[in-house]
Amino acid sequence: MTAIQATEVHRGRGIVFALLSAIGFSTLGLLAKLIYSEGFSVQAALAWRFSAAACVLWIVVLATKRKMPARLGPLIVLGFAGFAPQAGLYFLTVRILDPGIAGLLLYLYPSFVVLIGLVVLRRRPGWLRLAAVALSLAGCFITFWKAGNYPTGGVLLGIVVAIVYAVYLVASEKILADIDPIAATAVVMTAAAIVYWTVSVATGEVKVPSTARAIGGILSVALFATVLPVTTLFASMRIIGAADASLVSTLEPVLTIIWSSILIGERFGPMQIVGGTLILLAVLAIDLAPRIASLGRGRPGLSGGR
Repeated sequence: MTAIQATEVHRGRGIVFALLSAIGFSTLGLLAKLIYSEGFSVQAALAWRFSAAACVLWIVVLATKRKMPARLGPLIVLGFAGFAPQAGLYFLTVRILDPGIAGLLLYLYPSFVVLIGLVVLRRRPGWLRLAAVALSLAGCFITFWKAGNYPTGGVLLGIVVAIVYAVYLVASEKILADIDPIAATAVVMTAAAIVYWTVSVATGEVKVPSTARAIGGILSVALFATVLPVTTLFASMRIIGAADASLVSTLEPVLTIIWSSILIGERFGPMQIVGGTLILLAVLAIDLAPRIASLGRGRPGLSGGR
């Protein structure tokens, strides 16, 4: 295998990890509705979600004797100040705005990731990455936009959520550079669980799951919408960087629509098909970017990557 082929295979793994992350996160909304139907508040649902995820991850860490990070401080801060507030703010946005508009605003974050990379990290995006950003934004807009009047506060909060998530991803990329993604996720989930148990106790919203439906919903959201997508997202960022991983993740809203179609009978409209196609083209652009760049330089490389 040549150096170029090895680079492409390695990068392909990163894109597959990002796709797995998008698949996992795309189930979050439907599984959250299941938990809410059992009478759980947002903070109680998030407390159980992160606690169950942390338990699963710590079992894996101990069973496989994974190496723990030498410095836990940055990961704890990432959980407290990054992952936990982003999750809570997003759920708050959904309570103020239509879920589709909240999703549209959230998916501004790949553009913010590229912008932060340019301004803070001095990473100049190539034309293909810029094209991917434009395609993903257009795809999300077409998929989710509905005419209507929206509260200014809710719209501003949605934009803040996108910015917070972008900062979280860029910080994660740097912190997780040489850390096992499963061990890292275990620490982050534990920190997030502590945050939401504290909030639940303080607000008197502690609730213990007592039905098979509630227990099943919590375990499902922990495994399929938390452990799977967060660990694979971290693994993807280690390989292809936060900017490209976030762009591939814009497939998530399309996958959510597919799940809704399969599980609750929602139908695809022509706008969703067009939007999904544009997002797929964005992912294709991300895949092609390093190949075109390496041809232009005459050597293997990861144009605009880590």
